[in-house]
Amino acid sequence: VLDLNARRRLMVGLSILVGTAASAASPGVVYRTPRSYDELPPAIVAALRTEGCRVPLGTIGRKVVATNVISGAFAAKRQLDWAVLCATNGRQYIRVFWGGSAHCPSRIDKGPVMSDGEIDQGLEFDRAITTADQKFIVDHYQAYGGPRPPNITHLGINYEFLEKASVVHYCHEGQWLELTGAD
Repeated sequence: VLDLNARRRLMVGLSILVGTAASAASPGVVYRTPRSYDELPPAIVAALRTEGCRVPLGTIGRKVVATNVISGAFAAKRQLDWAVLCATNGRQYIRVFWGGSAHCPSRIDKGPVMSDGEIDQGLEFDRAITTADQKFIVDHYQAYGGPRPPNITHLGINYEFLEKASVVHYCHEGQWLELTGAD
C-alpha cells in the first residue's frame, strides 16, 4: 500500500509518461483528456467526455506536479469515490462521482480556469486537487482557525493554489462544507 505522497509521485510520473495525451490549449495550461487516465473507470471517462471535460494539469516551473484526478472516500468510509478537476468553456469545476449512496452535489464550481491577463502572460496553471485526511483537516483548523470542522469520518477534497493556499471541501450531511486548508 502506497502512502499519499508516494501515490502523488506515482501519478505525476505516470502523467509525464503519458505526456503524448497532453495538449497545450494556451501558453500556461496543459490539459489531458479523461481517456488518458487508465485508472478511471470507463463509465466515468464516458461521462466526462459527454460533459466536454478536459483535465488541466497543475504545474510549477513547467513541471507537472498534479494530475488532478483523485479517488477516496469523500462521503462515507469504505465508499470509493472519484474527483476530477475539469475545465470546460474557460471555467473550472471539481466533478465528483459517487461510489455509493452517500453523496453531496456532484459539482463544485471553481470559477475561470485563468484570467485573460494570466493567459496573456503565459502563467502556468497552479491549481490542484488532493485528498485531505482527518489529520490534515484538524491540523489546519488548529493552526489557522476558520470554520470548526464536524467529526471527520472520511476524506475531504483539498483544492490548492500550488505553493500558496487551499480550501478543503468536506461532504457533510449532503452539503459541501468549506474548511480551512493551507495558508
